[in-house]
Amino acid sequence: MTNSRTKGRAGEQEVARILRDELRLEVRRNWEAQAAVANQCDLIGVPGWAVEVKRAKVLRIKEWWQQTVQQALAAKARPVLVYRQDRAPWSAMLSMMDLRPDLGHHSQCTMPLETWCALVRRQLDDAPES
Repeated sequence: MTNSRTKGRAGEQEVARILRDELRLEVRRNWEAQAAVANQCDLIGVPGWAVEVKRAKVLRIKEWWQQTVQQALAAKARPVLVYRQDRAPWSAMLSMMDLRPDLGHHSQCTMPLETWCALVRRQLDDAPES
């Protein structure tokens, strides 16, 4: 039997590596805040996004999405749920409103993690330097 904490930590580390490679950002686990304060996102370092990571045998998308949104509200950032079922690729779920605000639609959409990374990378590349 797999320890869920170990599996969760391994999932967070794996996603952090992927995001560092894809986005060229210093993305890391938010383990200090998670231990000190409840309701904190799993990864930090992606500007404007609160990243929650879940890896499980059985998906609980609705429950995970609610947690992701609550954490994003606390962080004043856009929510993204990065999840993977055992032996499946990573996916990213986000609100349509965060993808296309002009549509005015709050339903969620899911895409491969690499697609979400490409969207974020484009947003970062298009952002004016401060």
